[in-house]
This record gives sequence, C-alpha cells and structure tokens, in this order.
Amino acid sequence: MNNRTLTLLAGVILLLVLVAAATGVFYQTAGTHIDFVTVRGEHATYQGSGLYWYDPASVAREGMVWDVIDLCLALPLFAAAIILSQRNALRGRLLLGGMFFYFFYKYMMYATMVAFNPLFLVYVAIFALSAVAFFLNLQGVDVAGLPARFSARFPRRLFIGFTVVMSAALILLWLARIIPYTIAGRFPDELAGMTTLVTQAFDLGIVVPLLLATAILLWRRQAWGYLLAGISLTFGFIMCITLPAWIAVPLIQAGQINLVEAAPFVLLCLVGLYVAGRFFWSVQEGKARRFTPPEPPTQQDDEQSQPASQNATESHEPMLSPEASAPLS
Repeated sequence: MNNRTLTLLAGVILLLVLVAAATGVFYQTAGTHIDFVTVRGEHATYQGSGLYWYDPASVAREGMVWDVIDLCLALPLFAAAIILSQRNALRGRLLLGGMFFYFFYKYMMYATMVAFNPLFLVYVAIFALSAVAFFLNLQGVDVAGLPARFSARFPRRLFIGFTVVMSAALILLWLARIIPYTIAGRFPDELAGMTTLVTQAFDLGIVVPLLLATAILLWRRQAWGYLLAGISLTFGFIMCITLPAWIAVPLIQAGQINLVEAAPFVLLCLVGLYVAGRFFWSVQEGKARRFTPPEPPTQQDDEQSQPASQNATESHEPMLSPEASAPLS
C-alpha cells in the first residue's frame, strides 16, 4: 500500500513540476524591463514579461535557467528514480529521496521568494507533497543495513571532506554578503527589489546543517550518515549543474561575472559531480557485504578440547629407559 501511495505521489509531483517548469520557460508575454525605485531608494529593474513579470530581472533570469534544468535534467532523473525504486533498487530509493528533497527545497523557495503568480498553488502543492513522499520513501530503506550495502572501497573520507568544504564555502560566501547588506541597510543593484534574502536563509538554515550532519554521521560510521549522503549528493548533483549555469548566463548575455565568487564554486561543482558519481557507483545492489565475527567458544567446546590437550601434552613427555627408571643402588 505504501509503494502504491508513493508511486502515485511521485507521479503527481512529476506532472506538477513539468507544468511549473514548462510554464516558466515557454510562457512569454509582450513587455520590457521596468525600472523602479524602491522604498529603500534602490534602483530596481523588474522583468516586465512572462511568468516572472513582477520579479527583479536577475531573479527571473535565474528562475528560467532553473526551469530549463528541471526539464532537461531533474525530471528525467526523477523518472529514472521512480522506475528504479519500483524494482526495489537501493540506488533508486536513495536517488528518489534526494529528488524529493530537491523539489521540496526549490518550490518552497519559489512559494516564498518569487512574486505571486498563477502557479502559486502549484508551488505549494509540489513542496508539500514532496515532504510527505520523502518520509514515505524512508520506509522502504533499511537504514541500519546501509553501511553493509556499500563497497569496501567507498571513499568515506572524501565525502566527509567535500561536505565540510561545501558547508564552509556557503557560510563564508553568504556572510560576506549578508554582513555588508546589514551595515548598509540596502541591497546592491543586482538584488534591488528583493524584500529579503530567501536563498541565503534556505542555504544557511537547511543545506548547511544537512551537510554538516552528513559529515559528522559519516565520520562516526553511523548508518544515517549514508542515508543523508545519498540525499545531499543527489541535491548537490543538480545544484552543481545549476550554479555554473547561473554564472554562465549573465556572462553570455552581458559579459558580467564575478570571478572571485564564481571560480571556487565552479571548482567545487566539478568535485561535487565526481563525488556524487562515486557515491552511487559504490552502492551494491546484490547481497550486502557481510562481516561475521568468530563465535566465542562454548563450555561444551572447552570440555571437548581438554582431553585432546592432555593427550597432546602426554605425547610430548620424554620416555625413560628401564635403567633410567630403576632405583639407584
């Protein structure tokens, strides 16, 4: 019953994401950018066309890039995860959990950051259903047995190092922005028109704790660390393609790019793609890797071994000749 419910929820989520992403990409209306001075005195430029009409142009651009990636990558990956999970493949379960987390993260961000548009209820439905499906999917995973389902060559320390470095990069990057914005009391031009920093709040409040928890649990060799690694690396795999796309599009459009911020993240994204590939490659779909410790000897085994040891001792005693055994006169 749970598998049927999970499959039904996954199918509904797939259709809703398809509608949301396709509308963001292909729904276009006539119009041009709108310049506006905010109550903070910021000179904001709004999109003025399409689904993201009332959003700042930079937010609308990133939204459309994200929608394209959903259509070309996230949805096919999600469909593959659904098929694999129906075959009770562990890779499918881990991948499916990561995809539910990804859709929860993205569309809760859309519901809270993107200006109100006709798809608002669709965004709410996607992140709500993804949260329910995420926990239903956990019921199909034997969490306690996960460590034995990974290859002995599983590079645990590599994953720990990557999650710690990525967490530190997000913390440093966003604090380097938040602190100056707080002191100045206003946003820079590329963020003018935003009411608050939703992306930074989600990353510092959700993604960073997830990555750090994964690193700590993997370091302690806890089973939940392997589960969280599958979730965070699936999410990270898609984001490691999305982030370079966000960086490349402004460069292509206007030749504007912040190399100081872009270079470290592009490098981390390349490493992240490699790490995600190694993780799922290490999953063993067959029998779990077993280690059977030797059983302690029982009392019966001890009693049986005593005569044998006595015979062995007697057999090693030197034999005396009759002369040597006779009494001295």
